[in-house]
Amino acid sequence: MGVSEISIIVPIYHGKKYIENMIRQIAACALESKGDYTLELLFVNDDPGECIGSLSMYTQACLPDLFSAGMEIRTIETEQNRGIHGARVRGLEHCTGDYVLFLDQDDCIKPEYFSSQLTHLGEADAVVCKLLHEGKQFYDTRMPFEQVITRDFMISVKNPIISPGQVLIRRDKIPEIWKAAELKNNGADDWFLWICMSAERRHFALNQDVLFIHVVEGCNESFHAGHMIDSERELYQAVSDHGILQGNELGALYQAVQKAADDHMKVLYKFQKMFFVYNAWMSLYEQGIYIEDYLWKQNIRSIAIYGFSYIGHRMHYVLKKSSICVECFIDMNADFLEGEIAIYRPDMQLPAVDMIIICLVDGIESITGSLSAVSQARICGITELLEEMKVWKREDLVQERL
Repeated sequence: MGVSEISIIVPIYHGKKYIENMIRQIAACALESKGDYTLELLFVNDDPGECIGSLSMYTQACLPDLFSAGMEIRTIETEQNRGIHGARVRGLEHCTGDYVLFLDQDDCIKPEYFSSQLTHLGEADAVVCKLLHEGKQFYDTRMPFEQVITRDFMISVKNPIISPGQVLIRRDKIPEIWKAAELKNNGADDWFLWICMSAERRHFALNQDVLFIHVVEGCNESFHAGHMIDSERELYQAVSDHGILQGNELGALYQAVQKAADDHMKVLYKFQKMFFVYNAWMSLYEQGIYIEDYLWKQNIRSIAIYGFSYIGHRMHYVLKKSSICVECFIDMNADFLEGEIAIYRPDMQLPAVDMIIICLVDGIESITGSLSAVSQARICGITELLEEMKVWKREDLVQERL
């Protein structure tokens, strides 16, 4: 069997700051190859008005003997801004590899990415690996890994693959219709690709290895609800116009796109509620009112945190520096999580603590009810706790005046 040639296509748009790190991690993959594959890294500059600079400058900074590592780097220019779908297609037009990996400019992959993906590809047309998203595994009881590559799920439920960086694809299995029907709105071209491949009965293999790290930043397209909704609607129109799906399947996709729009708005609403939690928390902090002090005054010496979440992590960070003992996290997906301290499912035997703080903004009542059945601890939501702290401080001030 000959040496595999792999092309990595990375659209660049106002992303010069990411180039050096991208070269470093792909170089690490090249050094890991042991001669089994060679890598071709193509940066597609999708802003004709911006020069991304000399690649030799980046390669010298990253790895002096880069080209001896079985790796080639090229820059492709677009004649006009084409969006991420068009930039990926532009890269395809110039790449030479037998396999293709589409990466975003801020993506991260592990050095063993290609050796593992090639091992698990077998006779399939593409292979999907697991990933870390927001510091934890994305696939869990709510999103089983084995389910997401099925045709029905792809068409009827949602985009099952969080990033094209999870997928190594045989270049000759990328559908021509996906190359021709470029989406102008950024965000859903990857879902479009999986639907096109599914329509052509392409086979996806599963790789249980966690090889991809999804970097979550405010500039991620997936955080722009309006852009995502526009792109997903454009996806549906392209699928309909080109007859990629018909009948019941097309109707199922329409429903999935409508539900996706609702989900984007729900996420925005959740973040809005999280903002008010953080604002109340910081307001108390500015007044010298600290959670650890309040808990201590209430004779709370040990707690568990429900929700391995943004707020839960902040709570753990604050309290682990205090005299309050954080015994554990509690989370429905504990089996898929790793952390500094123990993580329990709510249906497990929980450690005895003085209080369980629910660090979520939704479903507080139902969570409180289920926890009350298995724990003698006091159960308190984060919003309720912050409100109690405000009242406590006011009462303290009244007592001082008396």
